Order: sequence, then C-alpha cells, then structure tokens
Amino acid sequence: MQANFSASRKSSDGGFQAALEKATKPSAAQELDEYMSKSSTERMVDMILKSMGLTREDLATKSPQEQAAIMQKVTQILKQKMEEATAKLSGGTPAL
Repeated sequence: MQANFSASRKSSDGGFQAALEKATKPSAAQELDEYMSKSSTERMVDMILKSMGLTREDLATKSPQEQAAIMQKVTQILKQKMEEATAKLSGGTPAL
C-alpha cells in the first residue's frame, strides 16, 4: 500500500509542476500587452538585439563596457535603418 501512495504522489507532483510552469509563463494576451506598451524604438532595439542573439536580460548581465559597445552597435543599426526608411519614403537612395 505504501508503494501505491508513492506512485500516485509522484504523478501528482508532475501535475503540480506542470501547472506551476504554466502559471508562470505569460499568456499570449500578456505578451501582446507588453509588446504594445513598448515604444517603436524599444521594439526596434529588441529586434536588433534578437538579431544579435541577445535579449535585454542578456545585456544586463554584461559588463558596463560590453553593454556600451553593444548599445553603440544597436544605435548604428537603428540610424542606418532610419536613413534607409527616409530614403525609401523620399524615393532616393540612402546616404553613405
């Protein structure tokens, strides 16, 4: 009888763990709300960081010097994208 109790307890622990993990993951609606609450610049920065294989959380773990170098690169990419968009709107080519 003791073995039965242990076996049933293990299966319920897995259910509890699964429920706990599900509860801590943001829902699609929460993710959308978070995304929409960001400015377009914040969204672009997140997208550029993602293209570099990084997240804001990853960036926070870097040294101040590494953070500055990464953000300098992000700023360059943002500036380039803005120039390309401006050139596209004006019908010209981006300035180099």
